[in-house]
Amino acid sequence: MTHCFRSMLHLSSATRLSIAIVAALMCLATYILMYEEIYPGNSLFLSLPIVLASWLFKLRGMAVCLIGMLLVILLFHSISHTGLFLSHRIYLFFALGGFALLLEGFITVSFRELFDVSDETQQRMEAVYEQQQQLNQLREQFLLNVNHELRTPLTATYGYLELLVEYHERLDVASRATFLSNALSSCEELQRLVDTMFDALYLRQEREPLALEALSVSEVVRDVIDHFDPRRLHLYDLHIQVPQRLVVRAHAHSVRQVLRNLLSNATKYAPEHTPLIISAALYDPTTVQHQEHLAQEVCICVKDAGPGIPPEEIPHLFDQFFRLRRDMMSKVYGTGLGLYVSQQLVEAMGGRIWVESAGIAGQGSTFCFTLPCVPREQGSTT
Repeated sequence: MTHCFRSMLHLSSATRLSIAIVAALMCLATYILMYEEIYPGNSLFLSLPIVLASWLFKLRGMAVCLIGMLLVILLFHSISHTGLFLSHRIYLFFALGGFALLLEGFITVSFRELFDVSDETQQRMEAVYEQQQQLNQLREQFLLNVNHELRTPLTATYGYLELLVEYHERLDVASRATFLSNALSSCEELQRLVDTMFDALYLRQEREPLALEALSVSEVVRDVIDHFDPRRLHLYDLHIQVPQRLVVRAHAHSVRQVLRNLLSNATKYAPEHTPLIISAALYDPTTVQHQEHLAQEVCICVKDAGPGIPPEEIPHLFDQFFRLRRDMMSKVYGTGLGLYVSQQLVEAMGGRIWVESAGIAGQGSTFCFTLPCVPREQGSTT
């Protein structure tokens, strides 16, 4: 019975209205056919439409149904008694019956309200449970990715140090220097990963404004490339298209971190021996044209020839812990924090970041971010 009443609430408004009208007409017809003035118990027939109307449409449905049925019954009594002047017993019947039906309607509406609250609470609990399940999955995936990301430089560092300890006397100076350099590079990669995770936590809290200064874009790009893992960059056809004259007002460490994150993603997903282009140009956000006399920003881009990004996933690309669906099933790991941190840093410097990609393999993706431009006569490189 409860399931039946629940299912009725999922019907369309027209269907529910039809049910209430049919029930009211049938009960009124039964009342009229079985009416006897000395038998007021016939009013029990009117309970069903009141219950249905109250359950399906709450107070409004109860009021319309009750008033409508009472008017029909009053009209029936007037016709059957040839006038509106009825006996006191009939008026008493109307008063008591109407009050009883009204009370019945209020009780039904109260049950409906309780049901709605219970149903809404259950839906909220289900939504919270589903959200908790998603958070658990994200946490597990994050821990798995972090475990892999941290283990890679840790394993490399441990391996090189172990070789140095075990074969120290047998290795020449050049080999020892190479092993130490590789171990140091792995330690730096490990430090960058830890910094990224702490930055993600730090950016969620209130932080002081970044100290901005005039920076030469070409010098920042060159510095990032010089300190990037050469073993990864040598696998790509690197092109740098950054004019010497471009100067931005930004935070040096933050710009370097954003560029490192974008380069790291490009070398992680793009096939080896494909073009990797780092470019920068004056950018006018009002006309979307590269016009030196109008430009107020500098746009820095990192373009690869990788698999691209599906258009439907681009809106979530800069969300915290977000990873592409294809990466969830692949051997490509990541923390899902690099782009999130990059967006927060770029926006903190007064810029914005976005991606351009058709999601077609081979056409790759272009990650762009803007920074406030410093006029040439005001710029001083750092």
